[in-house]
Amino acid sequence: MSEQPLHGQLITSELIASLAARTALDTPGVLRLEPTLQGFLARLGTAALLNLRNSGSQNGTYRHDSVTATITDGTANVRLDIATDIAYTALHVAETVQQRVRENISHTGLTPGTVDVGILAVEPRPQPTVA
Repeated sequence: MSEQPLHGQLITSELIASLAARTALDTPGVLRLEPTLQGFLARLGTAALLNLRNSGSQNGTYRHDSVTATITDGTANVRLDIATDIAYTALHVAETVQQRVRENISHTGLTPGTVDVGILAVEPRPQPTVA
């Protein structure tokens, strides 16, 4: 194997958004990502065309439903909107999501920037239906 470092743009804003979404969904107390009307409208507008042309870049923004990721000069900033389980303290869940997303971003080689977590709903966990 070569000892030469890889040169390229392997870490994109789309990848950071996906990483943040998966991290949030794997956090105890998070029921789901919560899409917003603003996110929906952004996808209908020019942002949708930009996402089709450039599905994430080394320097740029990627938006999908409840997650926005922006990479600028090696720093990744993330915005997530979530619904939390009423059995958990919503503030604690949001802080845990922030901490875990920052940690996972740091593993990519990027510098974690701001990680904003919006709590749009606090609900009981849905009970499984018996067939």
